[in-house]
Amino acid sequence: MGVIDSLGALVRAHPQLRLVAFADLSSSMILASQGPQLVTQEHLERLCREARSSFDDPLFSLTLEAFGEPHAAVLLGEDGVKVFLRSESEPADALCCVCGHGIDLEGFVEQLRETLDS
Repeated sequence: MGVIDSLGALVRAHPQLRLVAFADLSSSMILASQGPQLVTQEHLERLCREARSSFDDPLFSLTLEAFGEPHAAVLLGEDGVKVFLRSESEPADALCCVCGHGIDLEGFVEQLRETLDS
């Protein structure tokens, strides 16, 4: 299954998922995206910057000794939830998601991890 098909499968499996994007954090580029939310290139670039800054945040350094390298970040907002999941084997690869508040976060993140690993 290709990247677009994998992202599409996530959207079909999670109705609260508005947008999922596959990003290369090292170059700050969104390589592919899927979802019912209409987005501009500027929106995708901003989402990638948010993911990158989430993993580069100085506060994450406080957790390194206790938990190791961070591979996930969740941002809660009035308009929804943003989930960023970075690959453990290829730290530049990440999935960036915009979801509704009602998403089953545990099941969703598990499927995100499987998609990212494949």
